[in-house]
Amino acid sequence: MTDAIIMAGQVAGALSAIGAVVFVIVKYVVVNPIQNYIDLRTHQIQPSTNGGKSLSDIASGVLRVERKVETLNKRVDTLENALKVP
Repeated sequence: MTDAIIMAGQVAGALSAIGAVVFVIVKYVVVNPIQNYIDLRTHQIQPSTNGGKSLSDIASGVLRVERKVETLNKRVDTLENALKVP
């Protein structure tokens, strides 16, 4: 029984080591060249436009403004409710 447990541990260790090696090989042989290709092809065409900011920067700015407007709406509602005459 103990030998089977030890053997299972050895098999699990070997499979983990093989999996780690395969992961590293795939990352550096497949993923990195693809990522470099995408980075090369998606550089900013006009970096000085929009202050050098990307579309995602604008989206985060809009979300920030949206949150401020929602906060102001809540404050206005609170004030209106407080000023209502019963």
